[in-house]
Amino acid sequence: MARGGVPSLFPGTASVMVFFILSGIVLSLVPFKRMGSGGYDWLGYYPRRVVRLCVPLFAAIALALPAGYVAWRLGSTSRSALAVAYDAGLPTVVHDILMQFDVLFNVSDDGSNLFGAPLVRVDSPVWSMSWELWFSLTLPLAIWCISRIRRTDRAVIATFAAVFVSHWTGYFPLRFCLMFWLGVMVARRFDKIRAVQIPVPAELALLAASVGVIELSLVWHPGGVLEALKSTIMNAACLVVVVVSIADGFTRRALSTAPMVFLGKVSYSLYLTHAIVIGALVALLPKLGIADPLAIAAVSLPASMLAAVAFWRIIEVPSMNLSRSLASSGPGDIVQ
Repeated sequence: MARGGVPSLFPGTASVMVFFILSGIVLSLVPFKRMGSGGYDWLGYYPRRVVRLCVPLFAAIALALPAGYVAWRLGSTSRSALAVAYDAGLPTVVHDILMQFDVLFNVSDDGSNLFGAPLVRVDSPVWSMSWELWFSLTLPLAIWCISRIRRTDRAVIATFAAVFVSHWTGYFPLRFCLMFWLGVMVARRFDKIRAVQIPVPAELALLAASVGVIELSLVWHPGGVLEALKSTIMNAACLVVVVVSIADGFTRRALSTAPMVFLGKVSYSLYLTHAIVIGALVALLPKLGIADPLAIAAVSLPASMLAAVAFWRIIEVPSMNLSRSLASSGPGDIVQ
């Protein structure tokens, strides 16, 4: 919620769902292409993927810890400032710090862990990277299962039925996994989707309807079965956005321009660091007499981009080079 009880219209949850679908697509394209030409080197894939994900991830957490401490010292009550109990005893502080690096077993839905206990991250985007890592490790199973599906349309319908059950019961791991698997399904039909030409009016209508559903999900909370159905439709809208972006239309052409391609390159770094930068500015700028939310936002956007580009050059690019040196083959580098 924004200030004054007004709901935020930034689709954070939907953005993560799109992120998961895209990850499933990007990781699956090369394995599917190589299935008919001698198979795929999965042993080479594992070290490459873990290094590619975890080096930038752990570096971002390491940067977030002192930033969170400074924010706490400045009196901030943000999640990053309270993620570590700095005023507790040393064993508790060390425990909380170590928990920040536990991204494989300490999973959550950005609020609570699997057992309903609150779970706070010093760098909030890290929660989604836990699921990214789990999916990366189980990718061979997804490829094996989906390569044996004859009717992808029926598989998609069954997947969304399971997503509904996940929302209805509150068991979030099911839907997070399935959003990745939807990406694998798209990857299997990628060339066919890419060849589809969508008329401009139809493309605009699909995008408008999808964005409308996503925004509606932020402000309408009917509860119960309707809440689960609404959230499931929101997940479906995320898939539509991705499919439209792949098909032959103005959206794909817009995303292929040089600025968007560069943004794609640094997007993983931006995702890992933006919360650190924004949290630091929210804590620091009021101390300097800048308290207006629009002014803080105006500073946060370029600052986040500068930090992302620096992180990309200093941390992410070397991690990609290291990952390539560990194996001769593997899925293409992700752009998230």
